[in-house]
Amino acid sequence: MDKPETSPIDWPAVLALPKPLRRRAAAALGRYIGVPWAEEPEVSALVLARFSDGEAVDGALGVEAKELTEADAAIMGRASARMLSEAMLTQSHREAIAKAAVDQIRLRQGDAVETDRLVETGWLLTLAARSQRSAEPVMQRVWAAALASEILDPGSVSPILLNQLNKLGSRELGLVNKYAPMVISGEFIPVAKDDMAQLKSLFHLQSLGFVYGAGTTFEQPGELDENGVFWIAVGEEAMVVRGEPGQTWQLHGVFASETLQQLGRILNVEPGREAIINAAKAFLSMDMKAEVMRAKWVREGDQVQFEPIEIYHSKPPAGAVVERVG
Repeated sequence: MDKPETSPIDWPAVLALPKPLRRRAAAALGRYIGVPWAEEPEVSALVLARFSDGEAVDGALGVEAKELTEADAAIMGRASARMLSEAMLTQSHREAIAKAAVDQIRLRQGDAVETDRLVETGWLLTLAARSQRSAEPVMQRVWAAALASEILDPGSVSPILLNQLNKLGSRELGLVNKYAPMVISGEFIPVAKDDMAQLKSLFHLQSLGFVYGAGTTFEQPGELDENGVFWIAVGEEAMVVRGEPGQTWQLHGVFASETLQQLGRILNVEPGREAIINAAKAFLSMDMKAEVMRAKWVREGDQVQFEPIEIYHSKPPAGAVVERVG
């Protein structure tokens, strides 16, 4: 495809991608910004409809354009100016998002799924309708991340998530960035019962469909095993609790919805050290005698070995000087 001089898309970079990612990216990006593209030229077509007078608009759209024009001769010009200005604004937003998506695709092309499946037209139409009014650069990057992720792995970004992204502002995005990395055991986010500040934020996320269970009395119970150990894996690291065997505990918290977890993956804010620290704080607040740590873990046969990285305390040990709180 020839690259127009004013094209916002770095088409040479897109067409340099390996197959089948190249075809999938070019088709989706072209469709999103209104420049149809396909390997077969006859498939790509752009049809422009032009109306020269009120009667033509009446016949095509079933409106009373002729009557309105007779009453106010300038109304069609004003309508055209409004539609053109709105179209130019939303087009600039789409192109900024598409340009950012290309950058992300190039960086993440190693994660692309090997499939000839294209991004579904319905998905692209939903994305366009939801994203084209997004003027904030931060949110444009979020939309770009969603578009890039769907191109890399068609079907990985649900239409439900696109609807929820439309509700996000800087505050909501900040909450997503705060809580998405705190998920442990697949979908659980430990939260202290009496932490009203956290509960207020979680109620807001719950209203948007990103978490559920805020304000309930749900608690996840457990106990230290016969070796006096309980641990939760978070990637190659783990939160480890060690104490007297049989000690019981109860974690209060909420559940992360699939869309929150999906958005976390898109934004590359998956659980890590934040999740371990948040869970450790919950255990340290309990009335139990135990050591809580962050550790690397390795499995040797049916045995798991831990290598401590950080030891956590509810208050500084005697004689310790705290230089930094992580």
